[in-house]
Amino acid sequence: MKKLIILRKVSDFIEKMPDVDSGKLLAHLKFLELDKPEVLLIKTLRKKIKEIIIAQYRIIFFVIHDTIYVVDAFRKKSQKTPISVIRQAEKIYKELREQ
Repeated sequence: MKKLIILRKVSDFIEKMPDVDSGKLLAHLKFLELDKPEVLLIKTLRKKIKEIIIAQYRIIFFVIHDTIYVVDAFRKKSQKTPISVIRQAEKIYKELREQ
């Protein structure tokens, strides 16, 4: 089992979702925490930055050692994940790696 750290921004997003959708997202995060990524649809965005695809929703995360950092979540409205989301995740990753 891995340690799961969810940024406040993501928690707030999930709390505001309809219960059915938030339940799906939380279930996917639980599989990630239990180290069962094979049951999830995961796409690599850039090196260590990945996204979990859940219908129209995306969860952006990365792993450092045994800790999973969930840094963003959003409802996808276009074909590509916004570059600003990827860059922000890379920035957080770099800051945490330097600690």
